Order: sequence, then structure tokens, then C-alpha cells
Amino acid sequence: MIKTKDGSFTLKSQKYNECYHSSEGAVVESLYKHIYPAFEVAKKNSYFGGEIRILDICYGLGYNTLLSILNRPKNVRLKIFSPELDENLIRSLKDFPYPKEFEKLKHIINSISTYFFYKDEFVEVEVKIMDARKYIKNLKSVDIVYQDAFSPKVNPELWSLEYFEEIERILNKKGVITTYSVATPVRCALYELGFNLYTHPYENIRKGTIASKDELDFEKIDFEEKLKRVNCYYISNKDI
Repeated sequence: MIKTKDGSFTLKSQKYNECYHSSEGAVVESLYKHIYPAFEVAKKNSYFGGEIRILDICYGLGYNTLLSILNRPKNVRLKIFSPELDENLIRSLKDFPYPKEFEKLKHIINSISTYFFYKDEFVEVEVKIMDARKYIKNLKSVDIVYQDAFSPKVNPELWSLEYFEEIERILNKKGVITTYSVATPVRCALYELGFNLYTHPYENIRKGTIASKDELDFEKIDFEEKLKRVNCYYISNKDI
């Protein structure tokens, strides 16, 4: 159990030897690197017709999913899909020391922890204990992807060009990918697939990457200029 700068707690994965969140804070990182920019795009697109379909890679401690629910736009339905490998982790989350503002979500946390599912009038959450690469093959029409897997260094299979090809296939034309990663191989893969690349506009966090086929109102990364200085290379499944 690790207390982060914003007072929220995170854990360190024994399998990947990395924390689920940076020292900036589990809540701060989730809000500013994922929910705020993604929902800003959703607002621009008129909330995608009243329902926002979110792919949360991977569920982990659930901060991205739960904070999406807490920040759900009024009268908008959220449908959240999330793969996760660690079944024991999910089952333990009913006892996890979440921030006080999560108290109103206790019934949702308990349902997900017990049944890996929750549904009401405005929220539906599905957590599947399986490999994310297999899980996404059965999805379609996703509006937002929270690309929040462990780092490319330890979890390269969820950052490869082939993986992002699958993400591109299921992402709506005006959809958006948010991630904490600024790694050149990650950005090269997204650029190779024709995504426009942007950086987060917030000053209180380290920069990440926002990707979309659509033109967005964020600071655009001049990747053509970057390629004059570095070679573009990406992670491939054949190299993993």
C-alpha cells in the first residue's frame, strides 16, 4: 500500500514490479490524464448521442472507471468495458481504502468486486478476467480508450503496433485515446496508424499523449518535426 501525493492510495504489482499509479496521485493522474481530456472530447461531440462507450485498459484498482462514473455528464449513459488479468485483485477491492468521495459508489465497488459487473439506469460496467488482446477482439464502436496498462518496458504486448491496430479497428471515427505514455515507440505506432497526436493541457501533471483521427482542441505534437531528429520505431509482436 503506497500513499501518493494527492492523498490517495495505490499498490505495487509484484508481477510487473511497477506501481499502478505514479507518485503524482491515483486520483490526479486518473482525472487529468484520462477523464478530463476524454470527456472534453465527448462534450465536443455532443456526448456521442447520449451514450459514451469506454474501454478501460486495464481495470487495476478501478480509479479510471470509478472517477468516470463520479464525473458522468448529466443524462449521459456510460458503458465501460475493462479487461483485467488479476482476479484476486478485483475481489479484494471491496476493502480497498478509496478516497472519501468514493463512498457514494460503495454499492458499485462491491458489485464489481463480487460479480465483475454493475448496471443501473445510467451506468454499466463489465470487467472480464482475460487477456486484453483477446477481449478487445469482441468489442466495437468504442468512443474512449483509457490506455493505462503497465509501461511498455514491462508490458510491451499492450503497446505494440498490432495491439493499436485492434484499438483503431474498434474506435469510433471521432473517438479518443488517452495515455500517460510519451514513449517514442508508442507515439510512433499511433502516428503510423494515422492518429493525430496531442499533449495534455494541464500544468499540474507530467505530460502524456492524447490521440485521435479527429482534430482536437489540445496542443498538437509536431511529430513530423520530431522525426527529423529521431528514427520512428515501434514495438511489434514479432519482437516480443
